[in-house]
Amino acid sequence: MAEEIIKIPLSRFRLIKKATMTDFKDISEWLKDAFENHKELYGYALYHNLNGFILDAFKEKKVFVLRYEGKAVAFLTFIPPSEECIRITFDAVCVKPDFLRMGLASFLHKSAIEHYQKRGCLVAELWNVCTESYKLGKSMGFVKKKEEKETDEVSMVKTLVDTRRQNRNANVRFVVWGNSYGDTNSQPIYSWSLNFRKDKKPIIHSIGFEWTVGIIQDKKVVCHGIAKRFFDVIPIGGPYLYINEDKAKHILESIQRYCRT
Repeated sequence: MAEEIIKIPLSRFRLIKKATMTDFKDISEWLKDAFENHKELYGYALYHNLNGFILDAFKEKKVFVLRYEGKAVAFLTFIPPSEECIRITFDAVCVKPDFLRMGLASFLHKSAIEHYQKRGCLVAELWNVCTESYKLGKSMGFVKKKEEKETDEVSMVKTLVDTRRQNRNANVRFVVWGNSYGDTNSQPIYSWSLNFRKDKKPIIHSIGFEWTVGIIQDKKVVCHGIAKRFFDVIPIGGPYLYINEDKAKHILESIQRYCRT
């Protein structure tokens, strides 16, 4: 008979957004023990990275920790949004064996998302997820990310705000072709209206830096170019297309000037 798990209320845990090296010491001790004695659990192989990216995350303050009775019992490492970046990327989450299946991993992710969403973050990603991480991501509303190239690694993505639906019939549209050669004769794979008077939702979508983007007006391609050089619509740290009302206004004004020349 499986041992019954006694769940501890989340209110008993303390979220630490500025973790210390004392927290790192706590984690080092139980992660080593977990790796040696719980080899069947994939997550504890993170012990190999303890003095690598995990230590770096503590030094660079890119980690949230949960303490219980003064000791760190779970941690989440991530790459926070830099200036002008709209994405937070989660690297790794790990929970001390005695505290599994209490919702700590989900709580850490949701806490980080809430923290950075208040600071302008619009997209969250989980990198290179294992089976358990995939289940966790799915439970939080993440979906499998479509990669540009074939890869064995699985990443997941979640857009944190309501976004604009595609529109293939608008008079003035921002469009994306899935190629890097400026071929605009084919049908665009993505298309959105640039009229923000009624619909204020932003355009947010993953995109390749080298893909071709452009403007279609009156069913004609009036301009196009490589995504990373086009109207500054890919924030630093992409690759996400991001157009809000202000950017749309700038694009339309630029198009008007372009059409007059």
